Amino acid sequence: MTGRLHLTQREYDAMLERQGFKCVTPDCPETEGLIAEHSTPNALRPGKPDQLMCVACHKIKTLRDVKEIAKAKRLGGETSSQYERRKKFGSRLRGRRFESK
Repeated sequence: MTGRLHLTQREYDAMLERQGFKCVTPDCPETEGLIAEHSTPNALRPGKPDQLMCVACHKIKTLRDVKEIAKAKRLGGETSSQYERRKKFGSRLRGRRFESK
């Protein structure tokens, strides 16, 4: 099985052997269905995957990554403050109108 994000079969096999033929997460005994994953979120430091994880551990890591990426954007000034959003979009929350029948 090749992992996602352009990992060759040879790279996948070498990574699997380095990890002892199991998920990289400590205390996780899973050995089947491992997927290639980045230790640092790809949005923060792009590159090839550097570890293999089971799907359950991957879901937990993804939730943690979302928080890390949002924090990095917030600290880097890439997101706008509440004041800036209100200045740009107004003080009222605008939603989508309901379809009339």
